[in-house]
Amino acid sequence: MTEISNNETTGILPENLGLYDLTDIEILSKNDDALFGKVLNILISMFSDEIENIRTLANDDKWQEVSEIVHKLKTSLTHIRVVSLKQTVTDLEDYEKFGSEKLNTLAKEFCAALENMLIYLKIDLENFNKR
Repeated sequence: MTEISNNETTGILPENLGLYDLTDIEILSKNDDALFGKVLNILISMFSDEIENIRTLANDDKWQEVSEIVHKLKTSLTHIRVVSLKQTVTDLEDYEKFGSEKLNTLAKEFCAALENMLIYLKIDLENFNKR
């Protein structure tokens, strides 16, 4: 959905490069622009909040709680077709199989990916609001 070209002179970001796909959200909203915008706002808010929660919990090695948050986010990630995080989500859900060092790496990767997606979701919301 993000249709921004890479132009270093203007500082515009490249296209979202397939990080996610909002097709299912568009279908679920049934051409209801207000609902589509509301869902985008909810996703942005939820991902923003949970990034901080995951970081805090990971710093305290509270992997069960991290696993629960990741599991909760899994449905939303599935609805926006985020396939790149599938293995990371699975590994964080199955946290008992890994040591703290590996889990911290996974948590950092997960949060970094969500932050990157947030950039583009905010752009999509801004572009949507301009329509």
